[in-house]
Amino acid sequence: MDCRHGRALFAHIGDDEKTLDLIVLDPVTGHQRRVPWPHDDWAKCSAAVLCAAQGCHHHSCQDGHFFVAFVVTKKKKVSLGWLYSSETRMWSNLNSLHHSNVKFTNDFGESSLLLGDALYFNGGRIMECQLGTLRLSSFEKPIDRYGILMIAEDGGLGFAAVVDVTNLTLWSREAGPEGAMGWTPLRVIDLKMLLPDVDLSIKSFETTEYIPTFGGAVYEFPCPRVSGFAEGTHVIFVTTSVGSYMVDLKTGRASKVSDPGRLFFPFMSFYIPAMEAASTGEGQ
Repeated sequence: MDCRHGRALFAHIGDDEKTLDLIVLDPVTGHQRRVPWPHDDWAKCSAAVLCAAQGCHHHSCQDGHFFVAFVVTKKKKVSLGWLYSSETRMWSNLNSLHHSNVKFTNDFGESSLLLGDALYFNGGRIMECQLGTLRLSSFEKPIDRYGILMIAEDGGLGFAAVVDVTNLTLWSREAGPEGAMGWTPLRVIDLKMLLPDVDLSIKSFETTEYIPTFGGAVYEFPCPRVSGFAEGTHVIFVTTSVGSYMVDLKTGRASKVSDPGRLFFPFMSFYIPAMEAASTGEGQ
C-alpha cells in the first residue's frame, strides 16, 4: 500500500478471508509489526506509513516509532480518516469530509506523498491529511485522468500525468494573484524522446493492463501512464504496454525496471550491519 522511511506497509487478509489488518515491514531486516484495521471497509481505502520521530534524518529509524494514516471514501460521498501511533498503539480520528459531487473511485493500491507536515492521497480528488491538526480536506486534481502526486521542481506539491498519449505533463500547485491555490503547468515532456524504442501508439490490446490486486479484484489502467514517484529524488516511473521505465527528470535518462502487469512502490533505506551489531552488543 505504501513505503517510506525504511518501512513498507501491506494489507493482510486472514485465512478466513474476513479478518483484516495492516503490516509494517522493514524489508531489509524482515522485522514486522501488525496494526489493527481501523474500519470495516477495505475496497475504497488509502494508507500511508511514516516515521514518528521529530527531526529524524531517516537513515536508521526503521525500528523506531511510526505513524500510519488511513483514509476511506464511502459510497455516500463521505471520507473518514484515522492516524495510528505505534507508541500509544491507538488510532486517533480525523474529521469526516463530505463531498457530494465527487465521483466514486477505488483508491486501493495508490501510494501517498509526504510534504512537510501533510500527507496527500490520490483518488477522485486529492485528499490532504494535516498530521499536526488531524485535519482532512480535499481539492481537485489538475486533470481528470490517471496520474501521480510528486514533489514539484519548486519543492511544492506536484502532479504528473500522460496527456495525448505521448505528452508527459508536470503541474505545480501554487497560489494565484489573489492568493487562491491552483494548478500551474510547468513542463511538457515528449515520451517519444525519452523512450525512442517503445511503441507508444494507441492499440486496444496494448494500451490497457489488467492487474490482479488484493481481494481478487481486477483494475484497468491506461498505457502509457505515470505509475510512481520516488520521494526525495527527481525520479518517476512510466508504465507502457511493454513494461515500466524509471525516468530521471533532471538528466532525461530512462531505463526499464519491470515487465508489464506489475504494481510497484519505490523503496529506499539505509542499513549498516556493523552499526547494528555494535548497538546490540553483538560481534564484540
